[in-house]
Order: sequence, then structure tokens, then C-alpha cells
Amino acid sequence: MAKVYGTYNYTKRERYYGSTKREVKKERVPEHKAGQTQAIKHWNWKKDKIVTRTIAKGLPPGRATQKAHELESRKPPSGWKN
Repeated sequence: MAKVYGTYNYTKRERYYGSTKREVKKERVPEHKAGQTQAIKHWNWKKDKIVTRTIAKGLPPGRATQKAHELESRKPPSGWKN
């Protein structure tokens, strides 16, 4: 089963949604910090205020991916970018 998570950069006012079968904070976030995700490679993980939250758990992998894409396609809050 998979999880959907959101990572929010309050400094740059940007957001990123992803899905994974692995542990979000123990495995995915370190990969993001290492620059392995092109969409957020420009984030400064030492200086920017970045928060990651799990949004959904226990989804089939295909549904988790679909949910992450749905969240990504939503209009961001005023002043935020996708």
C-alpha cells in the first residue's frame, strides 16, 4: 500500500506532492534533500522553512499516484506557486 504526502516550502511559497510505498520522513525526504527530485531541486533545505505532511495512507499505488497528481493540479493558495 502507498502513501500520499505534501511538502511545503513556506520560504519560496511552493508545494510538492508525491506518493510512495516507503517511509516518507525516513526515506523520501532525505532523497529530496539530496536533490534527487527535479521539481524541488532548487529548494534550500538548510535555510528554507519546509514542512512535510502525510495526507493519505493505505492506498493502492496507482490511486496514490492519481491522488498526488490531483493535488498538484489544484490551484495553489494566493501567493503560492505549484
